[in-house]
Amino acid sequence: MVRVAINQHNNFRTFFQALMLLFRSATGEAWHDIMLSCLGKKVCDPLSSNPEPECGSEFAYLYFVSFIFLCSFLMLNLFVAVIMDNFEYLTRDSSILGPHHLDEYVRIWAEYDPACVRAHSL
Repeated sequence: MVRVAINQHNNFRTFFQALMLLFRSATGEAWHDIMLSCLGKKVCDPLSSNPEPECGSEFAYLYFVSFIFLCSFLMLNLFVAVIMDNFEYLTRDSSILGPHHLDEYVRIWAEYDPACVRAHSL
């Protein structure tokens, strides 16, 4: 039995099936087989109910190579973004004092030293 990449379950007949097939291609699973099945001058599957004797297009080379390139680029960017976000989260130092800490200190010290003598008796 010859195994083909485009069959009754993997095809572009409906939007959902096309989306699933492109998702499968984007993950890298047999995308080259799908591309080769979409090339022109291929005999159509007899179960496809396509009246044309030949299916596909030579445009499949350009489409699938650019699709895989863009998906790989997108996945690489997402991977790097997750790594950078986690690195920023782990290196965040909560002990660094900022201007809001100084304002809070002045406000609290003013409660204990209302005359502003800068000294406090025990």
